[in-house]
Amino acid sequence: MAENHHEKESINSDLRFVRSFLPDQEDFLRLLDDLPFGCYILRPDQEVLFWNQEAERLIGYMPEEVIGKRCVDLPFSCSFISGEEIPSPSCPAMVAYHSRQVQTMKMFMRKKDGNNLLIRNTLIPLSDVQGNVRQLIALFIPVTEDPYGEDLMRDIYEVATRDPLTCLPNRKYMESCIAEELARYERTGHPFAVLFADLDRFHDINNLYGHSVGDSLLKEFGFRLRRFSRRTDRFCRWGGDEFVGVLQLKLPVDIHGVAERFLQLSNSTEIVVDGQRISCNAAIGITVVRREDNTKSIIARADRYMFLAKGQSTSHIVTDDSAAGTGDQQ
Repeated sequence: MAENHHEKESINSDLRFVRSFLPDQEDFLRLLDDLPFGCYILRPDQEVLFWNQEAERLIGYMPEEVIGKRCVDLPFSCSFISGEEIPSPSCPAMVAYHSRQVQTMKMFMRKKDGNNLLIRNTLIPLSDVQGNVRQLIALFIPVTEDPYGEDLMRDIYEVATRDPLTCLPNRKYMESCIAEELARYERTGHPFAVLFADLDRFHDINNLYGHSVGDSLLKEFGFRLRRFSRRTDRFCRWGGDEFVGVLQLKLPVDIHGVAERFLQLSNSTEIVVDGQRISCNAAIGITVVRREDNTKSIIARADRYMFLAKGQSTSHIVTDDSAAGTGDQQ
């Protein structure tokens, strides 16, 4: 009983701290409870201090089912729009806590009925006079109420076309992305590049070790693609052991930095199976958009550069500049 009393006093102390940010302290909880969007309050250790009526309506859990528990211990199964589980360091609450900046993320949250709800979640860190973050206020709405309809449709389309093995979108999604980027390039002149990658000796590895090992290599390469990419880059599994990406550039010359970034990825993708290291290189072609390009031509050029990269003994990346040295820059 004494322990429960101490916990309640601690929570009340935290809520009094948050209430101090508002002039009308008596109406603080009622104000939060009456908000037309979901709201909850967390401690830095992710313990839930408050859960409003709209959060209950949207997610299905009553306040007494979540308050006093850490959100990571609750069955919310928070995930990126790609469907991958959000690791603790990438949790918007943790990012807001460590950066002391407001964080907004589109994400899935598992409802009590077992369905996933796509939400736009904003985490606001509240600091004391010493600058220490004491609480985080979360405000969220279903993404169907989001005014950015184009982004919403892209998010849903990406999830709907996801490759189940690598959790990357598929070829159909990427063709749509490239078509969008070409239309934007025609309007604004903003450059982008297309990457085409292929795993060397993949079929030999499949035949030697079995398809389950091949699948593990594909998953590892998909993970490494995301690791070496930037937030604005997009990738897909084109088919088999081929992957395609759209890379955002500020200027066409930025392609040199992009190539350096992916050089480590091209040198070796490795997995360990029963204590044995199995690796393969990747051949990568990267080309910058041109005025005369269409979806077919820019992908075909990146694909051709990828085959040129396969014939190289050192760098496994070919760009527009290095392709010019071979006489192939059509």
